Amino acid sequence: MEILVLSDSHGRQNKIEEAVRVQIKKPDAVIFLGDGQRDIEYADIGDIPLYRISGNCDFGGMFGSDNAMETQTVEIGGKRIFITHGHRFGVKITLTPLLSEAVSRDADIVLFGHTHEKCEGMLTDDNELGLKIKKPLYIMNPGSIGSYPYDFGVITLDREGRVLLSHGSLA
Repeated sequence: MEILVLSDSHGRQNKIEEAVRVQIKKPDAVIFLGDGQRDIEYADIGDIPLYRISGNCDFGGMFGSDNAMETQTVEIGGKRIFITHGHRFGVKITLTPLLSEAVSRDADIVLFGHTHEKCEGMLTDDNELGLKIKKPLYIMNPGSIGSYPYDFGVITLDREGRVLLSHGSLA
């Protein structure tokens, strides 16, 4: 199963559509992490299931939409995925509150945007944050699909339950 992860389009609906088009295999789902709700609402992604949340620029701002939640926990391919834009968790300063919330939601994967900087990682029970976790927590920020080099993330879930996080760029 392939999940395309996008965030921070900031008016670049065309980049969302291009990111969907360039995938080798049609994604089984698209997750949009905010800051461009109107972009994702009007983007032509076909019949691909869409999960989305709002970011800090989606409320009454240039790209305003009050139709999406700020956080969700969704289940896709047998994995619990906590999705948020990240601004409410202070992700530009530290990931600790975000990771703590993801652990409290029993998430397998946590996805966030807001920083426009791609990252990926994994938190285990032997972590320096002192968080007690029962299973690995995969962490991803796809970067910004609206800013050069137009970054996106891909999550691959295999039949054995393994998770692979990867990034791509349109540039």
